[in-house]
Amino acid sequence: MRINKVTLRVIALSAVLVLLALPLSNLLVKSADPFKPSKVKFDSSSISGYYNQNFNWNDCYGGFLCATFKVPIDYDNLELGEFDIAVMKHQAPNAIGNLVVNPGGPGGSGVDYAYSYESAFTSAIQESFNIVGFDPRGVGRSTPIECLSDAETDEAYAASAYPENEAEIAKMRQESKAFAESCNNENKFLKFYSTANAARDMDILRALLGDAKLNFLGKSYGTYLGTLYAKLFPEKVGKFVLDGAVDPTINSLEQTLQQAVGFDSAFVAFANDCVKDANCVLKGDVIAQIQGKLAELHKEPVKVGNRKLTESLAMYGIAMALYDQEYGWPSLRSALKDLFNGEGKPLLDLADAYTGRDSNGNYQSNDAEALTVISCADFPPSEIKIDDVVAAAPLFGKYVAYADINCEYLPKPKYELISKPINLDSEVLVIGTTNDPATPYRWAVKLAEVLVNSKLISVSGDGHTGYNRGSDCVDQTVEKYLISGVIPAQNLACSA
Repeated sequence: MRINKVTLRVIALSAVLVLLALPLSNLLVKSADPFKPSKVKFDSSSISGYYNQNFNWNDCYGGFLCATFKVPIDYDNLELGEFDIAVMKHQAPNAIGNLVVNPGGPGGSGVDYAYSYESAFTSAIQESFNIVGFDPRGVGRSTPIECLSDAETDEAYAASAYPENEAEIAKMRQESKAFAESCNNENKFLKFYSTANAARDMDILRALLGDAKLNFLGKSYGTYLGTLYAKLFPEKVGKFVLDGAVDPTINSLEQTLQQAVGFDSAFVAFANDCVKDANCVLKGDVIAQIQGKLAELHKEPVKVGNRKLTESLAMYGIAMALYDQEYGWPSLRSALKDLFNGEGKPLLDLADAYTGRDSNGNYQSNDAEALTVISCADFPPSEIKIDDVVAAAPLFGKYVAYADINCEYLPKPKYELISKPINLDSEVLVIGTTNDPATPYRWAVKLAEVLVNSKLISVSGDGHTGYNRGSDCVDQTVEKYLISGVIPAQNLACSA
């Protein structure tokens, strides 16, 4: 769940959003900024002032409503100032309430997610709820964290993700320190971008929406945002759907290790399917075969126009495709065939889709910086145990094992960790897919234990998350719960 300047990012960001959401940045240049921070005065000397600030919607983007609201930078020291938070709403004609949504991350844009409501949510939910998405603090349009230029981001994603000797480890640490210094120089209040503070911000949004309780659908990292909200505001939890669940109780090393294992397992599942096709280039020991090709890229990247497909970028492309069985697997099968024939563009295109890079070399979000800073604000860095991670995940392990290095040089916040069960008055839904590469199924099982009053939907299948991914069993259960308040009497098993 980390990114290092020179370390592969394997995170819980919903690839469905990356593939389907139309970037709003393309629209912002064509119209006045509807997320311009409000200059309305309010009493910021007490937390109640934030809960009662003026909150005015503006028409935007043909059928949407946009607004900003202010939150304290530091909830323990209100004198430090405010962050501006961007929020978008799609209003249903006959809505029964608001549904706040988050697509994943950290770094995923809730504004983009709301904008993509037609593809992100089933029709019954679109018709029943106002879909409300906000960019968490530090993300997108909400006082964004900025550390790298587009050129520097290009360099970071393409660079070797793992050191091979002590000298390279020292170089990685030096580059990580430089990255942290750049972030500190470009951003004030860096240690206040935690998910716990974003959860506090979400409660202010709940109040400004006029809701006594929060209805929330979070995917992937969004489940962690929802879990921290449940811990901080248990009496304000309404209907919660937490899909592609994150285990909030494990440390960063266990997150890294288990996620690497998840991606290895997902690749094996893909390979087992791929070899059934006559056009598949994989055969024999597929892990060793891919490792061999990656070693070739490590020595000599493949030229793609004025760019190069490096080993790290190839791994991004592979990871991207593993999020989705229906569309990602065929794309990866074709891209690997091209790669083995010396053509790197299809796999590079998958990597660019993962990182949000457009054809002009512009990154459509600040996802890389936000992911790093927010992750490091959420969990203290763990001791790096390269041998354990690589032994558990021979393919992906070495690319993520050093992902905590940046956290050693970034400011240390007050961590909001979860170590005991959370008792809720409301019943909530947790969803886990059995061969989810980004959020292993065991995480959903654990989250269902942490949230005492919850029911677990276990989805038998491949790919990341379960809702709106083709399972009528999952979709109908979620719709019945959110719309009618009816939750399964016991844990439920569904097929993908």
